[in-house]
Amino acid sequence: MTQPSDADRVSSFILDLYGGDPYAHVRDASNEHRETHGPDCGVYPSDPIKMRLISTLIRASGAKRILEIGCGLGYSALWLAEASGPDGHVDTVDRFPEHVALSRQYAAEAGYSDRLQVIEGDGADVLTTLSGPYDLVHDDAWFAKEPPYLDRMIELVRPGGLIALSNWFLLEDAVTGKPQMDWSASAGPDWADHVQAYARKLAAHPQLSLSFVLRPWLALAVKTP
Repeated sequence: MTQPSDADRVSSFILDLYGGDPYAHVRDASNEHRETHGPDCGVYPSDPIKMRLISTLIRASGAKRILEIGCGLGYSALWLAEASGPDGHVDTVDRFPEHVALSRQYAAEAGYSDRLQVIEGDGADVLTTLSGPYDLVHDDAWFAKEPPYLDRMIELVRPGGLIALSNWFLLEDAVTGKPQMDWSASAGPDWADHVQAYARKLAAHPQLSLSFVLRPWLALAVKTP
């Protein structure tokens, strides 16, 4: 049996302090789903410590209208729905019908069906049909390069609203040249250059005030007036 790393032990300790992961069963199901369908499935649930942080920010800011891009089986969407409270509303997007069906099932089991809407479709296409403003956007769909929906995502966030972008563990891999795995197989040979270029664009964007959070890697940006 593989021994847990120091980082895993620390994360486990912190999660225990928080009272555990209320949606661990969905995270486990997401990982099992990906292992069954292969790495191209794309269901990679967010880290629970990261979702706890985003949930805290939602509560602190009073965010009520939330958009998520990249639903998977709905693990992170459940955290968002819980944090936004009974008068909150979450729109979450995924392009795979099977993922949409399962995420709706988990939302219903959690009692969130009336305030968690799962929309089927490609993120770039769906975002053109939505109306803002949203208080918070969680982008869990981008990977290794600037997504085609960046401008529209920013348009949908209200001034003073928050954008939380997952998957920034790729930045450490790109800068150090010591990737956790060969990302070129899924993101192309120039993935490191694309990741760094996207980081620079976000940091210099005139409508964003950006901070990167380390371990778990996350980018947080407030839309400026």
